[in-house]
Amino acid sequence: MRLILALCVVSCTVPARAADPAPKPTAAQLEFFETKVRPVLADHCYSCHGTKKQSAGLRLDTSAGIKTGADDGPVIVPGDPAKSRLIKSVRRENEQAMPPKAPLPADAIAVLVEWVKTGAPVPADIAKEPTADPKKHWAFQPVKEPAVPTIANPKSPIVNPIDAFVAVKLTEKGLALAPRADKRTLIRRAYFDLTGLPPTAEEVEAFVKDETPNAWEKLIDKLLASPAYGERWGRYWLDIARYADSKGYVLTQERSFAYSYTYRDYVIRSFNEDKPYDRFVTEQIAADLLPLGDDNRALAAMGFLTLGRRFLNVQEDIIDDRIDVVTRGFMGLTVTCARCHDHKYDPIPTKDYYSLYGVFASTNEPAEPPLIGETKRTAEVLAYEQELEKREADFKAEIAKRHTATLKKLREPAAVAEYLRAVLDMRGKSNMEVQGALRQRDLTRHVFDRWRTFLEAEWKAKSPVYAPLLQLVAVPEKDFEAKALGALSKDTNALVLKALTDAKPKTLKAAVDAFAKIVGAPLPPGELTKEQAEAFKVWNAGGPLDIPLADADKLQNRLDRDALAAIRKKIDAFKAANPHAPPRAHILKENAQPTQPVVFLRGNPGNRGPQVPRQAPEIVTGVNRKPFTQGSGRLELAKTIASPENPLTARVMVNRVWLGHFGQGLVRTPSDFGVRSDPPVQPELLDWLASGFTKDSWSVKRLHKRIMLSSTYQQSSAVSGDLYKLDPENRLLAHQNRRRLDFEGLRDSLVAASGRLDLTQGGKPIDLFKAPFSTRRTVYGLIDRTNMPGTFRAFDFASPDTHSPQRFQTTVPQQALFLLNSPFVQEQAKSLATRKEIADAKTPEEKVKALYRVALSRNPTTEEVALALEFVTGDDAQSAFGRWPQLAQVLLLSNEFAFVD
Repeated sequence: MRLILALCVVSCTVPARAADPAPKPTAAQLEFFETKVRPVLADHCYSCHGTKKQSAGLRLDTSAGIKTGADDGPVIVPGDPAKSRLIKSVRRENEQAMPPKAPLPADAIAVLVEWVKTGAPVPADIAKEPTADPKKHWAFQPVKEPAVPTIANPKSPIVNPIDAFVAVKLTEKGLALAPRADKRTLIRRAYFDLTGLPPTAEEVEAFVKDETPNAWEKLIDKLLASPAYGERWGRYWLDIARYADSKGYVLTQERSFAYSYTYRDYVIRSFNEDKPYDRFVTEQIAADLLPLGDDNRALAAMGFLTLGRRFLNVQEDIIDDRIDVVTRGFMGLTVTCARCHDHKYDPIPTKDYYSLYGVFASTNEPAEPPLIGETKRTAEVLAYEQELEKREADFKAEIAKRHTATLKKLREPAAVAEYLRAVLDMRGKSNMEVQGALRQRDLTRHVFDRWRTFLEAEWKAKSPVYAPLLQLVAVPEKDFEAKALGALSKDTNALVLKALTDAKPKTLKAAVDAFAKIVGAPLPPGELTKEQAEAFKVWNAGGPLDIPLADADKLQNRLDRDALAAIRKKIDAFKAANPHAPPRAHILKENAQPTQPVVFLRGNPGNRGPQVPRQAPEIVTGVNRKPFTQGSGRLELAKTIASPENPLTARVMVNRVWLGHFGQGLVRTPSDFGVRSDPPVQPELLDWLASGFTKDSWSVKRLHKRIMLSSTYQQSSAVSGDLYKLDPENRLLAHQNRRRLDFEGLRDSLVAASGRLDLTQGGKPIDLFKAPFSTRRTVYGLIDRTNMPGTFRAFDFASPDTHSPQRFQTTVPQQALFLLNSPFVQEQAKSLATRKEIADAKTPEEKVKALYRVALSRNPTTEEVALALEFVTGDDAQSAFGRWPQLAQVLLLSNEFAFVD
């Protein structure tokens, strides 16, 4: 009976479903479709299977068309490329070979195969018909503050303009705002919305009893002033910033970011300080270019750019990721869809993409991130710095040792001869041919280039030492032994002439070998003769064999690189793991000379098109835009994005905040305000909020308050069957939305209920899933791209591999299994059952009541008391201690605990 009761109550938290619909595509799958699949379809398929023409009834530019297929049936079998007619056609394995004129490139076929293999996921609707002129799309128009409508009905609960805008739309449909939720519901809603933590029973009772007119406003002000506010809303932003504490797979490098936490702490601090959003935007793009005064902690803001996935260190992909997080994160623009071709729907040409590419290609990450803030010079910090200094010195010594050994080999006559022959053989060859030949000969490009530059200068000057090389090359191979020495000019250097005369070379190779023994010989002691000075010119400063230590990395072979990378990895791991390492910021800095970007045709860096200036997209600035002139242009770009004249930035952020309070945005696609997005049902409300946001000095806290003081926000979440039929998605806002806690809210609530929540702020990330379990807030947990915990994935945690505009909610068995069987959850239940206020209760009934007050912030009903007492009392052999933690766990896993009304 007792176990059945527990399981029945627990099952309420994760409801079972008779039959699952097709799973929603994950953010990573949608990213793959937008950046890989759709460009292939657009380039090779839409002309015959798109908007204007649907050969064989097949349309591939809509999700419905892709799923339906052609006149004779589906062309895709999700998950099975081998059975999919689309794949057979592009592989030309059937009579319907596609495209008909020329085969699809192998890499494009591979993209389609991978897509079908993963189930052929597509966005909800990939083919919104563009307006006659996409530039006239509502989101690209200037934000203008609309007039607040007048509501004739005096009984309408209008307390601020938000309600007036909402009421107008409701009235048109014969609807009205729902009644105000009760105060117990409101305080729980406010606590979770603003802090991500539950209110205590005492806080609930105090609010319920507060009859003053401004009780609700006082509560909002209190929560906005709480340090927990920044942790809650900072976590929202970290999803947008695709924050993680590791780089992903990076070959032999250390995977961890040593100082990623400083960005996370910067974000939390910025929200708590109510940093103006325009400043918040600017710092994350160009903090290094701002006057920061004595407090340089804002440099950590640039983690927004630098903490993304590293894509095996492919620079083009890293820059693409930075363009994406900036344009989607701040402006709701899918600019990276223009990487390979002009944007299919929005007015974003490929040239605008590469204008932004040039901005970020004109920056680099310093080898040593700068120190930020003030560091207390404790004994532990000093010990860390001494150990780090020793390790760095040993690393530099190893580089120097290997460099010296490499130079010694390069200066041997055999090596000199190899490079001399290579330069002679490569005259007139293309760069690609040179690169291939050097690979075959196992020669280093940097050394070859130094020799070639040196020799070409000597040949141009008709050097008596090096001109003979060209004279020997001109001798036919069959006549070489007989005619070689005779081909030398009379002013040939005496040392070279003697060496060649003594060697009597029969081939050009033998002649070069003899020549190399002269010019590559060690410098003789004492003052050099004229002939010696000419012959040993290679040793002069700047000569081909005078390669400085600063260029050591250009000489390293694979063995050297791997060995040094292993040492570097240990040093970086030491910095990342040591708790006493002073904080630093992962920043970008300007290159000495900015990059002049060019269009990569079809996204291929090897296929270069026209030059473009570094500048912002025209859709943001208008036709009168000017190229950036200050270095990379990052600061100018940041100011363009953060300008109140930008039609997108304020709208996008206002929509994100609305999403956080209602579970859905006024615009349903928070990071895509383009032509394909659903227009907002409340466009005037969006613009009224955006206009007020900029007028309020971009204050996010005032925006929260404005929304939460509205009757619209304070509505009950109860919904009738009739209302659900009229507006199943609640687009008209006739009631508040019931929302399930995200993983952070659920975990933090479990620890808070146990009485063990550690509110320490900031610092290095902690492993949340390693025993003994941490009781700090979830926002401080370690996020490892290459080893994401299964619990994160089960509870819909945002993927750190890409920008995440909002989290999807799924219901899967793993969630119930975790809540039932996890040692962490059981540990919190035991701690809850033994809290002092519960343990001190005189009777089992009082103990049950105390347990309810702590877990659910309310007293239990008579029926709940009776059920609980039946559960925890009896004559069976189970210990009383075991039954109370089970009851505590039942309450912690109830719907009432896991949902916000």
